[in-house]
Amino acid sequence: MRLTRYNALLLLLVPHLFGASLSLDKAVEQFVEHNYDLQIVRHEAQKSRADLITAKEHPNPILNGSYEFMDIQHHFSDQARGSNAQVTLMLAHPFETGGKRDRRVELANHAITYNDFIVDETVREQLTTLVNAYYAVLNDQENVFNAQENGKMYTSVMAIAKTKLDNGFLSQIDYQKLLLQKIDYTREIENNRLSLVQDREALAALLALSTSDITVTAPMNSSNELQSLDSFLAKAVERADCKAAKQNVAVADASLKLEKAIAIPNITVGAEYASFGPYYEPLLGLNFAMPLPVYDKNEGDIERARITTLQSVNLYDKTLRMAKADVLQSYEAAQSRHTIYRMMREGFKSAKELKEKQEKIFALKGISTLELLDAQKNYRDYQKNLTQAMIDFYSATARLKLSSGLSLLESKGL
Repeated sequence: MRLTRYNALLLLLVPHLFGASLSLDKAVEQFVEHNYDLQIVRHEAQKSRADLITAKEHPNPILNGSYEFMDIQHHFSDQARGSNAQVTLMLAHPFETGGKRDRRVELANHAITYNDFIVDETVREQLTTLVNAYYAVLNDQENVFNAQENGKMYTSVMAIAKTKLDNGFLSQIDYQKLLLQKIDYTREIENNRLSLVQDREALAALLALSTSDITVTAPMNSSNELQSLDSFLAKAVERADCKAAKQNVAVADASLKLEKAIAIPNITVGAEYASFGPYYEPLLGLNFAMPLPVYDKNEGDIERARITTLQSVNLYDKTLRMAKADVLQSYEAAQSRHTIYRMMREGFKSAKELKEKQEKIFALKGISTLELLDAQKNYRDYQKNLTQAMIDFYSATARLKLSSGLSLLESKGL
């Protein structure tokens, strides 16, 4: 009876694995706000705002100064007639032409919007990881609870078997077979408990929680019928990756405009002060400079930018096509998982009633020990399959939302 006492102790300890309740809504909010990877991505996107600061800047003025042909022997104070000592100061300022600054600012603004969409897309992709981790914990919780309940019910069966053994209605061999099966129930509880602890710790790490003492809950509207496929396909264009791909076209166009503006030469205008020995009378002058676009007309970069615009259009079409394919696949998966889950759930009541009838028949010595063990195993297998079907349906529904660009929050469901 040592095994029975150990199992009873284990059943008392396992409920303490379940801690504070955590809904999927709360998990999503916690994940989006505190997940380390998402925070890193947001900081990366914020760097693009520094490019806007740079784009708004004007070229710096240039100050040149010189003192030439100095007579060192006279300690820089030569005033002899005909001295050629010269002091020169020149202040020059470059002026950008072709609207280069406006083009840079336009490109930087488009890049900021693009990077914001990339952040949204990263969130959408990472939420798939959260969904997997969340429902892995829910699956473990269901399995632990079912294993506990099955262990308790099998304890009742063992009590009946012990009574039959004491009264000569059950052989010692059959009783030992039933007793050995108790180990399998205890093993199942312990394996599920270990999976729950490990998966819950992984979920806590994703959510950046200091404790993994949490209990997840199933969705409230999980049994609702799905909307039509067309409605999901219509929403796919609003997915973050589709928006990013469309914004990338605007970035490419702005880059092409900038490269064309760069081909226009800038002008540098300057004012000069000069003074010559020996009297160093002040003299003023004006000058300007402009590179002549004889050889370098920025043609290579312009052509590269032009091809990039064509490439961005193809990329947008590809992204939109892949998004719709993703929605179609997710929709079919959700429909299939829903059908399986509904059938398994409808049949579970019959499976449970069948198990209970077989246990009653065993109590009246109307069924053999092997038949009883086989019936118990079939019920537990059905129970595991039902739990897996439920988790598969929940996960498939969540992936359908994500593939359609919808929110995972319950208030914004299917």
